[in-house]
Amino acid sequence: MSSSWLAIVLIPAAVVASSAVPGAATAAGPRVTIYTRDLGFVRETRTLDLGGARDTVRIEDVPARLDFSSARLAPAGDLKLTRLAWRYDVASGDVLIDRAVGRRVRVTSRGDRATEGTLVSADGSWLVVRADDGALNTVARQALETVRLANPAGDMALRPALEAVLEGGKRGRIQADLSYLTGGLSWSAEHVCVRRGESGATWSAGVTVQNETGRDFVDATLKLVAGEPRREQPMPQPVVERAMATLKMADAGGAALGEQAFADYHLYTLDRPATLRDRESQRLTLIEPRAVKVVPRYLYRGGAPGVAAQLVVTNEAASGLGVPLPAGRVRFYEADATGDLQFTGETSIAHTAEGEKLTLDVGQAFDLAAERHETRQRRISDREREYSVEIKLRNRKKDAVTIVVEESVGGDWEVLEKTHEFIRKDANTLEFRIPVAAGKETMLGYTARVRY
Repeated sequence: MSSSWLAIVLIPAAVVASSAVPGAATAAGPRVTIYTRDLGFVRETRTLDLGGARDTVRIEDVPARLDFSSARLAPAGDLKLTRLAWRYDVASGDVLIDRAVGRRVRVTSRGDRATEGTLVSADGSWLVVRADDGALNTVARQALETVRLANPAGDMALRPALEAVLEGGKRGRIQADLSYLTGGLSWSAEHVCVRRGESGATWSAGVTVQNETGRDFVDATLKLVAGEPRREQPMPQPVVERAMATLKMADAGGAALGEQAFADYHLYTLDRPATLRDRESQRLTLIEPRAVKVVPRYLYRGGAPGVAAQLVVTNEAASGLGVPLPAGRVRFYEADATGDLQFTGETSIAHTAEGEKLTLDVGQAFDLAAERHETRQRRISDREREYSVEIKLRNRKKDAVTIVVEESVGGDWEVLEKTHEFIRKDANTLEFRIPVAAGKETMLGYTARVRY
């Protein structure tokens, strides 16, 4: 019996011995384009070592979540690519067991019970092993502790790899362009708005780039796409569960991103090479701090627990912005009486083109209150009714404010009576703008008839 065994331990400590396999080295820094939702497009030049006119080479150092259907390899010169395959033989213990069918194994289950022979079949519930005397033994997956594989294949891919068969070359090194889509790359925008008085603020923005592909991208040309390209199918899920790791955070210092229109999206390009290490998040500057004009706004939606404090910002040069804003989180800060900045709330924005208006929810106004009561209902018919509403608005601030009140109505409606004028915000929303003096309260009332 051979003494050469490969152990598969079915616990988190599972490891497999590695052997050197001829592969490919990176000849130049990769070009990495990252989309906002778990998608990256990688283009890189690889140096391949050929052993003759027809050779099989393994291209390693690729992401575990590489979308193989998108992989393209273009060798230089007249070489022909006759085969390209995805190899990851030990992506998980289950994959390795499946590949062990027909090979000699030693299976250890609970109670140190050992079963040795040829693995005949394996599924989600059972392993079937043929003993040397021809007897068949079944071992429940749930009872497994270790599976040892005798004489594993020498060319086993212990890490994710592409395997290429090339013809028409000669012994030596050649260059090849490799491109592919991969999961594990994402970026998000982080905007900061520091309030400066009643109508001013300072706006800045950065991006956080996250790499969870299982490999590093060294000295990469980095581009970020703001937009949502349609995909026919979702990105394949990871083929291996990795132990939980702490995500590191790095700061790119003075690196900055330039912006330009691209197709129906916007493209941000880093002004210098970047190194994206696996399991690391990296912050990059997107918008340097700039003064912007803001308009405070207070909103009460019928039935809400309080009055929302909002800021309105118009994304135009006259207001201090005038640049495409990628989707992301906006955090708000304001100085207290001692001059120290304090966090006052956060919200999120969608991709916002130049010229669009942003209405940003900051939080709930402490000194403003609203109480809503339906004071009367009258059924006119099975498909028609009338109702009356009173909304009491209180202002405990030292300054007068205007509170926007939005009331939802359904069906075919008309307002029969009202204490204040309104506009139709849309087919199902009434909008009132109610001035409330400092330290006072104002009553809003209306009666509506609704037909269904």
